[in-house]
Amino acid sequence: MTGRAGQRSGDSGKPTASIRQVAALAGVSIATVSRAINNPEAVSQPTLTRVREAVAKLGYAPNPLAQALMAGESRLIGIALPWFHGEFFTRMLHGADAEATRLGYHLLVSAINRERGDDRRNRVLGTGLIDGMIVMIDDPDDPLARDVIASPLPSVIIDTDFSSQGVDSVVLDNERGTREAVEHMFRWVDPSRCHYAGGPASNRDSLERARAFQSTLVARGREVSWEQVLFGDYSTGWGREWAIRMHRAGALDGAAVLAGNDEIALGIMRAVESLGLRVPEQVRIIGFDDTRLASLMKPAMSSVALPMEEVGAAAVRALVRRIETKDAPATCQRLPTRLVVRASSTSTDA
Repeated sequence: MTGRAGQRSGDSGKPTASIRQVAALAGVSIATVSRAINNPEAVSQPTLTRVREAVAKLGYAPNPLAQALMAGESRLIGIALPWFHGEFFTRMLHGADAEATRLGYHLLVSAINRERGDDRRNRVLGTGLIDGMIVMIDDPDDPLARDVIASPLPSVIIDTDFSSQGVDSVVLDNERGTREAVEHMFRWVDPSRCHYAGGPASNRDSLERARAFQSTLVARGREVSWEQVLFGDYSTGWGREWAIRMHRAGALDGAAVLAGNDEIALGIMRAVESLGLRVPEQVRIIGFDDTRLASLMKPAMSSVALPMEEVGAAAVRALVRRIETKDAPATCQRLPTRLVVRASSTSTDA
């Protein structure tokens, strides 16, 4: 909060003295006050004494961020995400912030959305306030990736592996969790009745899960028909649309579906029930992300769990390593996913 005469108010509500006031009282320049505080050996003893007396009398408290910037480091790291809503991002930010605090850094968060044409995307790497940046990029062709690769700012990319191009990366092992989910489906349903209802076809996670789904079926000697792998978006609306489409094609009753996320799975489950079918007796459903939504649904929904807190924490660790060891080779850390089985995909006598 700003007080009178341009003074800032501290936690007690009392105005906080400015460096300009300290300089005036001590009869020196602002630069001399700064040197006296940050590099006292560079100031004569009489001048240093006057500055310290003025600081004590006015109760001046130097801005820690300004001091850090003068020292060449801010102990601030940034994280830029497409959006913040949803448990997926909340968990990741929680893990990132906790790890940053543990390592002695502060986390600044920004939303940069490709679809909105957000001009902050063009400025996110240009700020001089931060020591490094974590950026989530889910499309290898995103122009922002080129900017990150070219930037001298220490950076880490989440969700796509750019380590071969010199940028540390943290990604999910989508193959493992998808394979577990499909193998689980095979216990109840013939491979020809298994489906994948994915997110956008341009999304790396969505594509990796589709490929893992297909390869698991092929490993069983099964050809995959086009209608077994469909892409939409990460929404309940797309899940409902998928279920209605399958019902009209006569392919819903007796099917098992792996959804691209829990919201798609929720849309499928609601549509299945509105069509008079039962979960899991007639349609078996598995989500992806294992958000709280999965365990709250009726029946409780099986889902592939993602270590989102660890994604955030691992990205921070990688970035701090890059800040402190700039010539270290770039690495990619791949974090495991795993299937959590609940009632929506199994039987009570399983």
